[in-house]
Amino acid sequence: MNRDGHKDVTFFVGPEVEHTPAYSKRTLFVVGTPSLEEILKQAKDNRVTHVFMGANHSFEADKTNTTQYWDKIITALLDRSFWVTLDYQAHEHELVLQMLNAGIWQSRLFVPLLGVRIPSIETSSPNLTVKIDDVDFKATNRGVWCMHFHEVTDSNRFTDWQDYESDSVIDDASFALAQTQAASIVSGLENIIESKAKQVVLEIADELVIAPLNDTDLGLDTKPTTALKTDLDAVPEIVAAVVTTPADAAAAYADGATQDPLSAEASKKPKSKK
Repeated sequence: MNRDGHKDVTFFVGPEVEHTPAYSKRTLFVVGTPSLEEILKQAKDNRVTHVFMGANHSFEADKTNTTQYWDKIITALLDRSFWVTLDYQAHEHELVLQMLNAGIWQSRLFVPLLGVRIPSIETSSPNLTVKIDDVDFKATNRGVWCMHFHEVTDSNRFTDWQDYESDSVIDDASFALAQTQAASIVSGLENIIESKAKQVVLEIADELVIAPLNDTDLGLDTKPTTALKTDLDAVPEIVAAVVTTPADAAAAYADGATQDPLSAEASKKPKSKK
């Protein structure tokens, strides 16, 4: 495909501008047949959700040893939850149907983008009609579909050539430079943050006067002047109470008397003198 700035390009990234189910998704466009490892690396590094295979008209269904490639790569990408578009021409559709396994065709994340190349569609004839036919009469479809070119060229389906300029090419040199520049910026920011944090800590420390909880030069005072002493005045005076009535005797038993309180050697009921 003759496209400015895309000579010998394998990857470029940008939004999907064509009006497919993947419209506007951040997309990794893949030209040719790079390895799965290369595709996954670029998809991860560029944080895309959609991989567009066969970009720049690079799909070649009949190229030697590529049949298994498309099935393997698309299956692996779908298994990793990427949206995947495969761009190919209408006359290749029957071959692509056979090339890709049934799981791909059943996936809601797969977009088969069948291209019909019609030069001068708006100026060739006012009656130009696009017909979707079958390989034979009553072969695989239930009929045919015909659309006037005004239906096909509806503005809601149109993508201007200038919209394709929103992507950016990825090459090894520029990608490595971008990584180096990003790492340098991150390192510089980390140094600035660390230096600023140290400065703030020192400023706070200068403003704080922290008194020691204890004077470490002093030993243990074995006879402290603040030790508690017995307050004799606070001790209640115990006086004997003579037990003379049965009620007193009952109270004495309640207080723990073991002998008859009314006997000659009766227990004395202690009372506090206030």
